[in-house]
Amino acid sequence: MPYLAVLMFAIFFAGFAMTVNEGLWSNAITLFCVMLAGVIAVPGGLALASYVIAQAQPSAENEWAFKFSSIWGIFFFAVMILRIATDRISRVRMKFVKPLDVAGGILVGLVVSLMLTSFSAMMLYVPFASGVWKTAEAAPWQNQTIQSFAGPMTSTIIAFYGQDVSNRITQR
Repeated sequence: MPYLAVLMFAIFFAGFAMTVNEGLWSNAITLFCVMLAGVIAVPGGLALASYVIAQAQPSAENEWAFKFSSIWGIFFFAVMILRIATDRISRVRMKFVKPLDVAGGILVGLVVSLMLTSFSAMMLYVPFASGVWKTAEAAPWQNQTIQSFAGPMTSTIIAFYGQDVSNRITQR
């Protein structure tokens, strides 16, 4: 469990490193793609997981892996399709004053990396709920770190679909 909090920080800094040199316009489009993909991936992944679990009939202790991989698969597919579509639609970059483009790009890049990390942290609740990974073994700061990182995307999912969809992630 201690490595998961470190992993969250690593995902955050990797996401930020990938967006720091992009401008405000590109990072704003990336933020739109990541947030919309998260909103698409959770209910779509849960539906796909239900279908795959019904077809594969895995043991009860392995069902979490189907749910986890289904949601991540839908997320990656949705980000890829959305990014390709937005790149085709928006061939001309919006021009900003250079200082605004640099500073705004960095700030929006931070938000992009926060939302990507938040989605990753939210997906950690799938193995937690199944009991595969034990949160009781973790230090309080580690649980708080994961809970804090999961907050933005969890709030977005709850705003779109209500508490029921969020509960389906956190329950077995």
